[in-house]
Amino acid sequence: MLSIIAVAELRGQSEIEGPLHTTLVYPPFAHTLGIHRGRSMHLKLFLGDRTRFDNPQGVTAVKFASDDDPEVKGDDFQLTLFGVNAGRGEILYNSTMQTLAVYGSEGEGKERFQSPHGIEATVDGRVYVADTGNRRVARLRWDPIARSVSWVGTWVASEPYDVAADARGQLFVADRESGAVLRFADSTAGAGTNLLSPSPIEGDRWPLPADVQSPIGLAIGDSLDPWYSPKEYRLYLIDLNGGRLRAFSATGEVVAETTPDAIDRPTDQPGRFGYVELDYYGNIYVSDRTIGVLYKFDSQLRPLVTFSGPGPGEDALDEPRGIAIWRRFGQVFVAEREGAQYFFIGTDFEPRAGPIEIRRDGDQRVAFDLFLTEAALITAAFVNTEGDTLAIVDAGIHGAGAQTVSWTSTEWRTPPVEGWHERAQRVLVEARPTYSSRRRFSRIRDFEIAWRDHLTPYSEDQ
Repeated sequence: MLSIIAVAELRGQSEIEGPLHTTLVYPPFAHTLGIHRGRSMHLKLFLGDRTRFDNPQGVTAVKFASDDDPEVKGDDFQLTLFGVNAGRGEILYNSTMQTLAVYGSEGEGKERFQSPHGIEATVDGRVYVADTGNRRVARLRWDPIARSVSWVGTWVASEPYDVAADARGQLFVADRESGAVLRFADSTAGAGTNLLSPSPIEGDRWPLPADVQSPIGLAIGDSLDPWYSPKEYRLYLIDLNGGRLRAFSATGEVVAETTPDAIDRPTDQPGRFGYVELDYYGNIYVSDRTIGVLYKFDSQLRPLVTFSGPGPGEDALDEPRGIAIWRRFGQVFVAEREGAQYFFIGTDFEPRAGPIEIRRDGDQRVAFDLFLTEAALITAAFVNTEGDTLAIVDAGIHGAGAQTVSWTSTEWRTPPVEGWHERAQRVLVEARPTYSSRRRFSRIRDFEIAWRDHLTPYSEDQ
């Protein structure tokens, strides 16, 4: 990827090429050897005729503590991914980085599942499955020697649909029939779990209001999770069979809410929320298989972007279902109608209104406004009509949503030439994610400048 300095020095450059949508981006070739989407042909290559994709649902990604060698940094990105193959009552997972495995089969009893949906895995080796048709939550355990899962037991539930674990050894279950979120403390949790703070939730259910109906997807944001930045305990719950998403505090108050109808969508077709997942910054990702998109919200459920894939055709999402985000590095996995896609967290941005407006912001600062889909490091290069670079500024890290990018005269990377504010006609803005794809990807866009306030009162070095 060209740096903004190299791009700014290209003469007459007016368009910067790139994917149509960069909220999520494909990992570099060296990381995946170009395989960023698992299809039926890949499943057949690894497992032959043993299975096939049949109604994929939930997905979860984990770096088990038993696989994490602190002396080896090169394996930190290597995860174990579990996916629910609901139509065949199976769990698919990579037993190593080169092999796939199948656990379970359709039916009742031990090691069997009926129409399972959500799945969750924890770093200490616990794996949970919402075994919807059998009205139970299946408890599995990862064996680091055999590199496989084994049956531990079950918990009874009316109609469990999704599962989510906190950092305190507890599991929460969205139970569609009872209209509740159930809590289970797991005695099989790994060593040290009993040293953590207890859950702030009292009793066996999250204290939800009485109007919760048919809950399906849920996610837990735990302030004790080292890879979850917000210092608060939150439940994000999809109910009304996909008609509503709400954020709840630990005491059951509704913090924020939204519906598919409240969001700009690429089609007039009614939307329906499916699964929900959180990233490191507390942003919320929600799948909508009916129109083939992911919605991204901030922690207050304010819309950030509707993502349909990096581009059309082969790059478009195909009935997205379960979502897994490994928050430490921003790795994102999305189950689809026939397989799954693998992304890194990227970023995109737009001017908040029309062209880029450069203005005064107080007595000493120059500023413009952006709307970002992800926290990013912002750099801006000002050029004239011939494409000559007049000034470059490193404007620091800015969060997702509406942001004011501003700087003082001491923050120029390349100090402005004389009369820069009269000669600059365009600005090249670069946004680089703060993690995940930060070293491999940046979004660079070229805008005309609108001077809302003339800068002549500033000295030339500003």
